[in-house]
Amino acid sequence: MHPILVDFGGGFFIGSYGVLIALGLLAAVAIASWRGKARGFPPEAFMDLAFIAGLSGFIGGRILFILLDLPGFFKAPGAFIFSRTGFVFLGGLVAASAACSYYIWKKKLDFWMTSDILVIALAIGHGFGRIGCHLAGCCYGGVCESPLGIHVPPVPLPDGTYWPNAFTDQLSAGLLPAGATQSLAVWPVQLFESASLFILAAALFAFGARAHRKGLILGLYFVSYAVIRFCLEYLRGDSVRGVYFNGLLSTSQIISIFLFIAGVVILATGHMRDPWAPLKPVEEKKRPPVRRAAQESKAESV
Repeated sequence: MHPILVDFGGGFFIGSYGVLIALGLLAAVAIASWRGKARGFPPEAFMDLAFIAGLSGFIGGRILFILLDLPGFFKAPGAFIFSRTGFVFLGGLVAASAACSYYIWKKKLDFWMTSDILVIALAIGHGFGRIGCHLAGCCYGGVCESPLGIHVPPVPLPDGTYWPNAFTDQLSAGLLPAGATQSLAVWPVQLFESASLFILAAALFAFGARAHRKGLILGLYFVSYAVIRFCLEYLRGDSVRGVYFNGLLSTSQIISIFLFIAGVVILATGHMRDPWAPLKPVEEKKRPPVRRAAQESKAESV
């Protein structure tokens, strides 16, 4: 875990989470623009969508995070609003989906084609973001006895407190003795999700290269990510994400159920949508052989 990449002092620093989010966003924009260009989309379309998705996703993720801890928000609203951490991805996904859908409708773009392109880029960008979560120490896993478990060290801050992570939570819960130098072993759930997202993106890209009905990639993403997130939630250790029914379901698992249903509906109604048109091969410009052209010119002059 390495939450602070560069510390300038005075509370100003460059965090690893923000850097990884930026890298993920750049990778997502590059991939979406490249695939969109091959399909004849306007060059600026996916740049605009990336900005809209990033902004609305940030707001939606922060709002859901606040809703999950309203008592803490009312005690210190400024700390919640201006904090560099505290996002719920599925809250951001819902908000970004609504905002991007409005843009697609407003610009009269093909909704299903645009969505199919976007979700592959989204999976890749999200994969980078989860690496940032691992470095920042947020969204951490629960205590485990597996050899795959990792120990999280304390990260002291200039004001004498510690960076919030698995260590600080276990210490406050009385799971660690005074003077402990690391947390109990926890699941590296952020890295599990990151690897799953990169694999999912590769699989969706492979499916997208074949003939398929519009919306297939979107439906597969919804179903696949819902299953991934639902399962990995059982390995999470941060109760702040919201846990209900005596620990049976979390907020993200409840959202994942609806996401899974939406994906199934999209896949089941695929026969009602047109297939993707095959890409047209780029025609090469034919140039007359230089020697032949020179010979013809010489013959005419004679």
